Amino acid sequence: MKNFVAIFIFLVAVNIFVPVFYCNISTGFDISLPKGNPSSDTDQSRQELPDPSSSTVTVMDKAAGKLIEINLTDYLIGAAACEMPAVYESEALKAQMVAIHSYYLYCSRHPEYLEDGYITVDSSSMTGYADKTTLTGFWGMDFYDYYRKFSRCAREVENMVLEYRGRPALTVYHAVSCGKTQSSRRQWGNRLDYLVTVDSSFDAVSEDYLQIKTFTPSEMYSLLKVNFPTLKIDEEKPEEWFGEIIYADSGYATYVTIGGDMVPGDQFRTALSLPSSCVMVFLEDGEFSVATKGYGHGVGMSQFGANQLSQQGKTFDEILSHYYPGTTLTEKDL
Repeated sequence: MKNFVAIFIFLVAVNIFVPVFYCNISTGFDISLPKGNPSSDTDQSRQELPDPSSSTVTVMDKAAGKLIEINLTDYLIGAAACEMPAVYESEALKAQMVAIHSYYLYCSRHPEYLEDGYITVDSSSMTGYADKTTLTGFWGMDFYDYYRKFSRCAREVENMVLEYRGRPALTVYHAVSCGKTQSSRRQWGNRLDYLVTVDSSFDAVSEDYLQIKTFTPSEMYSLLKVNFPTLKIDEEKPEEWFGEIIYADSGYATYVTIGGDMVPGDQFRTALSLPSSCVMVFLEDGEFSVATKGYGHGVGMSQFGANQLSQQGKTFDEILSHYYPGTTLTEKDL
């Protein structure tokens, strides 16, 4: 692991000095946002809401190759099992289930942003949803204990929806933040008043909080040229490739300067398959080290943070209120 001092400074300083802190290269890591760019729920031209009191959901299952209809309780169990470790606290699991339900309802109002107009899952690979048979194999000897736990949580919150101005909220989430969550405006360019930067400093104790990937100059050059072919970088001078990294107030990189060009932070993350866009780059002893904080896009609820809040005695509604400020938890009749 290269440059311990610089990485330690990265850990401490990036959340203190951003957005005015810039780092130069040293020479000595969803469910995700629907495709497209969803606008605010204040847009009255959207189609009418699906019935929020429906006891079923409809998704496109790649494993089955068709649309499937799932009982809402089963969907919350199977979807949450794909998103959170079964050992997480029940209040965190309930917060996750409300987020899953609200996200489904939001996406149902915005089918134009989804593949074939439906949320896509793959029940065979536990992507988005897993049925009882799949969970039996996944949880093994712990299946009955975990299934009872998830079932109890689902029954307690299945009629709960998180809303903003009377409509389901876009309740996106991620695994671990960089210490703060990121606003939707910074990440995707659309402003949603409840997807803003909030504190999630307790994520720092996650084993996935800090990760470091290394690249040879040849590997780095190939990745940069394949993903950003117009970059003007000299293959023989790797020490000149990177310039300033510009951070948002959340700590995530807005732009990474490469060869004099400004590359968006999320595109740099994708190009290098990094856990997150809260990034710093070092070159030492002929090798690049790329340090990241957090795991995921950083918008909305941190799943690890939700579990930490639960361990501190916070209830699922308090967790949701923290990560989606300004929203309202509404109870529907099923």
